Amino acid sequence: MNKVIILLGLAIVSLTACSLTPEQQAIRDAKRIRAEQALQVNLAQQCDMQTAELMHEKFNPPLNRNEEEQKAFEQKYLEKVNNPIFQACYKLALQNHIAEEKLEWMRMHYYDDDWRRFGFARFCYACW
Repeated sequence: MNKVIILLGLAIVSLTACSLTPEQQAIRDAKRIRAEQALQVNLAQQCDMQTAELMHEKFNPPLNRNEEEQKAFEQKYLEKVNNPIFQACYKLALQNHIAEEKLEWMRMHYYDDDWRRFGFARFCYACW
């Protein structure tokens, strides 16, 4: 019984030591959102620079914009983003990005199966 209590106590301590605080989780979420926004802007840059600038401005709005300017900005933004040519180009850019990520993953893990058959783990992924 004593060993069970000690093991349970160690499990609780190790789980709480590894858990994120709300501040750490908020920082991690903010970084993830910023990375997603940067990716969206980079994909839009491949299609239309003006739309990419508008997207960047939407994600990072100026502090001194009044309500009238905000409405004009929203109208211009929606007009640019809903353009069918931009939408098609953006979709192709996104598909290209996904394919590049998959290809990179395949390059990184190509020889893993061969090495593991012999009991080795591949140690150098930067050798490509």
